[in-house]
Amino acid sequence: MSKFINNLAYEASAGSGKTFMLVVRYLSLLFSGASASKILALTFTNKAAAEMQERVVLTLEELESRGELDVIVDITGYSKEHLLSERSKILTEFLNSNTKIMTIDAFFTQILRKFSLYASLMPDFSTMSSQHELKLLSRFLKEVEVSGKKETLITLSLQSKKRLSDIFLLLDQFYTKRQELSHISFRKQPLDEYEQVALEAFLELQNIVNSCEAASSTALKGVAGESFEDVASKAWIGRETMEYSTFKKCFTPEMDRHLTTIQDAIKGYNRAREQNFFYSLNELVDIYEKSKKALYMDDSELSFNDVTVLVHYLLKERIDSEFLYFRLDSQIEHMLLDEFQDTSIMQYEILKPLINEITSGKGVFENGSFFFVGDVKQSIYRFRGGVSALFGEVAHENGTLTQPLLTNYRSQKEVIEFVNRVFEHKIKDYKAQLVRPEADAGYVEVIQSDMLLDEVLKQVQKLLSLGAVADEIAILCATNGDGEEVKLHLEHAGLEVVTETTTKLINQRSIKAVLEYLKYLYFNEDIYRYNFFALIERDVEKIDAVDFNKLSLLDIVKNVIKKYSLFDSDANLLRFLTTVDRCKDIEALLFEYERIDTSAAASELSGVRVLTVHKSKGLEYEHVIVMDRLKKAPPNKDAIIYEYEGIRLQNIYLRIKGRDDLDANYANALKKEKKLVLEDSLNALYVAFTRARENLFVIKKSKDSTFDILDLSVGSFGSLKVEKEKEQIVKKDLNTLKYEEEFYGAQSDIVKVEEEIEADIKAQNFGTALHFMLEMLSEFSNEYVSDAKDMMLNKFGHILEDDEIEDIVSRISLLVQNKEFLDLSRGECFKEQSLRHNNNLKYIDLLIKHEDGIWKIIDYKSSTKYSEHHVEQVLSYIDAVEEITGETAEGYLCYLLKNEVKIVKV
Repeated sequence: MSKFINNLAYEASAGSGKTFMLVVRYLSLLFSGASASKILALTFTNKAAAEMQERVVLTLEELESRGELDVIVDITGYSKEHLLSERSKILTEFLNSNTKIMTIDAFFTQILRKFSLYASLMPDFSTMSSQHELKLLSRFLKEVEVSGKKETLITLSLQSKKRLSDIFLLLDQFYTKRQELSHISFRKQPLDEYEQVALEAFLELQNIVNSCEAASSTALKGVAGESFEDVASKAWIGRETMEYSTFKKCFTPEMDRHLTTIQDAIKGYNRAREQNFFYSLNELVDIYEKSKKALYMDDSELSFNDVTVLVHYLLKERIDSEFLYFRLDSQIEHMLLDEFQDTSIMQYEILKPLINEITSGKGVFENGSFFFVGDVKQSIYRFRGGVSALFGEVAHENGTLTQPLLTNYRSQKEVIEFVNRVFEHKIKDYKAQLVRPEADAGYVEVIQSDMLLDEVLKQVQKLLSLGAVADEIAILCATNGDGEEVKLHLEHAGLEVVTETTTKLINQRSIKAVLEYLKYLYFNEDIYRYNFFALIERDVEKIDAVDFNKLSLLDIVKNVIKKYSLFDSDANLLRFLTTVDRCKDIEALLFEYERIDTSAAASELSGVRVLTVHKSKGLEYEHVIVMDRLKKAPPNKDAIIYEYEGIRLQNIYLRIKGRDDLDANYANALKKEKKLVLEDSLNALYVAFTRARENLFVIKKSKDSTFDILDLSVGSFGSLKVEKEKEQIVKKDLNTLKYEEEFYGAQSDIVKVEEEIEADIKAQNFGTALHFMLEMLSEFSNEYVSDAKDMMLNKFGHILEDDEIEDIVSRISLLVQNKEFLDLSRGECFKEQSLRHNNNLKYIDLLIKHEDGIWKIIDYKSSTKYSEHHVEQVLSYIDAVEEITGETAEGYLCYLLKNEVKIVKV
């Protein structure tokens, strides 16, 4: 009997098998008949999405020997025999499906591309460039000047004591939280009246004390001053009465009345100052948003936040949620969300209509399901908009059954029990993790030392001397700056170190060399030529110039790899070729390559890992050293305090020193903020400690330690050992990779002959632009040709001649008037449909589920040249579609020629 729960959430503690349960849930849906194309699985990182895809495939391939099998049996109610008999079919369908396992950002980007015109945006927009912030700042300052708001910006900077870059961050916060702030209004208020009232009362107080013969010098000094600032800075401002040691000899009840008047005036002044600050900030946010819109309309360039903000805008202002969600490629009936504690309010607001439809269980969602996993204890991204309360609020709001996952499958007994002891009374509602029976070892040591770098080196050397593998030692730091200090200290001692910087693809030696080569070709500066030959360790020689208009960037890179024999089984160069293929031109690579966050091949990296605690989330290592801060943590200087009640933004306050003594509401908000800051710190340390599988070292300072909030005692638990099987990494004899030139294009893995044919650049550009315009056609009708042309020009206008543009538009205009084509395309159309068949990915220009129930395959061509290869290509499509669907398919070649449309049935 099935135990599948349609509306379920897991509170998954560190190491408790979160990915395992996600994969089990996903596979249980597949085995229960759900289509992979109707399951939306959202993660927060590309790494997590890729890992989930891989785990699904691997689990299906090895199902009979995997632990997931028993759990799937229990959930679905199917026997092992049934699941194993269905396994092959499920795997084939999964590999050939349009799966939706992706990051939440990728999902929102997909939505925005589909509905971009509703936001006055072209669908081929890009997200960020290295110059994005500078371009935005430049546009913003010009708009500020034109709008006459220069003084507003200067005043705002002076009032908050923030630099322009910090004001820019505040503007971005307001921009992303605008919807949450919609219920709060700001109005400009005069400050003079509050100053006047306070000064008048202060003068009366001053007269009383100055005329008192018994007044001490301390009392006289206590009322000295002339300005409002003098009054507001007095130490006695927050007192309930003036009747205390300093003023006791002169005290009269009238003094307390003046004190109350002064307090009320300062409180009113602070609130008015706050209102003026937010009023001005709100005015500037209008300009900031206008500048952003100009940037994405002119350059089709968005920041990472813009995508989420624009999708939210579309959902709330332009498009009905039902229309938005149900006009995607196919219906979404099941939703799986990973790391839910990191979801922002705005991200949840976007997903909410779909979640509500699924959990309502009505109509098409009668068999739908909702599932999410997360761990509030690992909520460490509040600075990015994450609200830890969201997990519980969403479960309550949707009637979701919540179950804990408590058994730790990652760490050894001593590590788990140490973490339980440390956090059970520190983290609210902490549930102790359970130790699996076989995890009976491990070692934890808390060390106090004010020579942090030396102590870290000592522990690393100790682990290495016991036979630990350097790659399995991780040092977790509070900041990137601390990590850099650790790196330099270890390297000085002769150790290899891997940091976030060193793991980037662009920082690998072979990639640096190719970039220097390209810089020389582009800038013609000898320094780049010398750098190139130094990096490849060869004598400097002449490099011939290259015409970037005649050779593609990809070909140039392939040529340098071949000419100088750079490959030598370097997996990083293969990754770089894929990256280069996505760059539209040489400028896009040379001026943006620092933004490329692709990681280097793991096989090419070796050394002790050094990273921040925030970057360690989701990772695990055999041996973990958590190091204290090298410097004392700076005080919180955020200008704005955001006060939440659950997941609702209740109010915002301007941080003002001493204000909490006079304003109870502000004091309460400040108290909540301090509590959240403490929770952030505790959660970060919980994340750090739970990265360790075998051995954990905590190195703390004697004063001003990050670990003071944990009340740690120096000592050790368990026995320090390095597992024998982990002492050596056995290197297998691997076959040398053979580098061969490939064409990296939309159909590179299918059109074998076309991969070998080096068509001239103009013909390639023409064909690519033609295909893109066809893809952008909303419907096959003349009225949509103009919009599709604009989109094509936006992307390819700079590389096409005027006569080529006219030719493309003319050919497509002929197509949308061709009766035979219109008859063929009548039905449900899928453009640029990807299919996986026989381990090959195929892209079909146009796939139609025809009214007569037959699948129609249409492949566009701009020339009849190589027609027999075109036939071979379409035949392979027919085989794939028929095998996947089990239904009849027909294939057609659609030649869009200069003066006619020719359709050939294959």
